[in-house]
Amino acid sequence: MEIKQLRTFIAIISAGSFAQAAEHLGYTQPTLTTHIQSLERELNVKLFDRLGHRIRLTRQGERFLSYAERILKLAAEAADAVSSEEGGYGKIIIGASETFSVVRLPLLLKDFRKKHPAVDIELRFGDMAKFHNDLKNNTIDIAFILTGKVPYPSLATEILCPEPMSLIASPEHSFTQKSAIAVSDFATEDFIVTQEGCAYRAFIEQLLEANSIKPRSFMKVKNIEAIKQFVIGGLGLAILPTIYIEKEVAGGLLVELPWSGPDFGMYTQIAYHKDKWLSPVVLSFLELTRSTFKN
Repeated sequence: MEIKQLRTFIAIISAGSFAQAAEHLGYTQPTLTTHIQSLERELNVKLFDRLGHRIRLTRQGERFLSYAERILKLAAEAADAVSSEEGGYGKIIIGASETFSVVRLPLLLKDFRKKHPAVDIELRFGDMAKFHNDLKNNTIDIAFILTGKVPYPSLATEILCPEPMSLIASPEHSFTQKSAIAVSDFATEDFIVTQEGCAYRAFIEQLLEANSIKPRSFMKVKNIEAIKQFVIGGLGLAILPTIYIEKEVAGGLLVELPWSGPDFGMYTQIAYHKDKWLSPVVLSFLELTRSTFKN
């Protein structure tokens, strides 16, 4: 049983087909087939049922999956252990939103680089749903997440700071004349929301549903910079973390409206798998992160 065979096995499950897994791994499709056939011969079982162009795990394959994941996780930890002696070398893979990477990460990474100039740093962008899966599969070491105080059974999470939220509009919007904005006011408005999987979008949707309020329209936009530009252009209201709109508010491009609704309860947190072996490099980064946010 070889590591490359296990990686192939996991990749096929994740991709849903041999062809897509081959493209992801950089192998030819016959090579992937050879890996799986060799693994099946060694285990003396069939791991996949092939139904036309579709594949699915057999019962034996489903049982083997958790073992394959654990073996790969241990292999990655072993590699970390020998390549990061005294925290001076090695690699750290960090998950974060693109906006967080622009606003909060640069100073943190600059300080970390001073302490560990030889460590390779890789950033991967996404949302909470992606990071939860990536941490579970050990494809990233840690992730910065923006969410409420929600327990994730497989993850260890630490609150770094509360993250205030702001209801924003263009300076020309009629709501700038109001002394308070309630959720009922959204019924006549256009609303701009971020991508699915975002914690504060889920909060907005739950708030509207609980109050039986339906905005005039929803515009769904993945990029926070684009959301800000659309609000500046008068295309609707939006709710974003305050730290992401401070410059535009100070420059008079956006107005922070007086929100009278419930507190969003959002926090910037750092997360990692609760069973993951933390290398000296990761431990050092966690320590620096805690210290930076505390100060």
